[in-house]
Amino acid sequence: MTQARNAQNDEQQQSDWLSTLFANSEKTRPADPTSDARAFHTSHQVLLGGALAAVAVAILVHPRSWRRYKTAEYMTPPVIQSRRKLYGICTDVKDNDNFRFYHTPLVYRALGKKVPTTRKELQNETIHVRLAGIDAPEGAHFGMTAQPFHVESKEWLSARLKGQRVVIKPLRRDHYGRMVCMAWTYRPFWPFVRNVSLDMLQAGYATLYEQAGAEYDGMLLKFQKAEMKARASKKGMWASSEPFESPAQHKKTRSR
Repeated sequence: MTQARNAQNDEQQQSDWLSTLFANSEKTRPADPTSDARAFHTSHQVLLGGALAAVAVAILVHPRSWRRYKTAEYMTPPVIQSRRKLYGICTDVKDNDNFRFYHTPLVYRALGKKVPTTRKELQNETIHVRLAGIDAPEGAHFGMTAQPFHVESKEWLSARLKGQRVVIKPLRRDHYGRMVCMAWTYRPFWPFVRNVSLDMLQAGYATLYEQAGAEYDGMLLKFQKAEMKARASKKGMWASSEPFESPAQHKKTRSR
């Protein structure tokens, strides 16, 4: 009986020793590195998410993101001098070198705000844009007869701009109160962004504007080359066998 009791005590001691050993091994086992990595990754995700949210809020509250310029009169000299680009929609082509532009700032685009379509809704809501660097055949007005290719050049510009997303870069205000701008449109293939003035010169439906106050925004050489190439290829109005009279000359001689 004494031996049985001793054996029982030995088993109990071994059990206690094994329990202590395993407990100590659990305490001394190194931490799982993957758990630390997960914690590190999670903390960085939180920080990155917070930073992106802060940037998004900063962009949305910035005046440039929500301030809309209804007409050219809303554009102050500092705004024009900044030469920053504006995004919007061409609502109408008034003539073959100017159009109406409805400005849609970032917040308007992000919220999917609908652009008005009726004349009443658009009244006093658009910027009158004059394309920079070019002159197109004159239409009939103020008792002056229309130049050849006036209709064709306006049709070209209407097909290119009307109802399309347009980017403009205001350069100055002219004596008619219009904003003289460089303008670009998008297309689904390369090159994705096209300069409207340059393309109109290349198509042969405009000539270089060389009067006082001409604005080229660093594009003069490209414009000159585009016109020379269109002339040589007899594109657009250069296909005519009649002597060429520039829009400026036409206005000068017909206004006497």
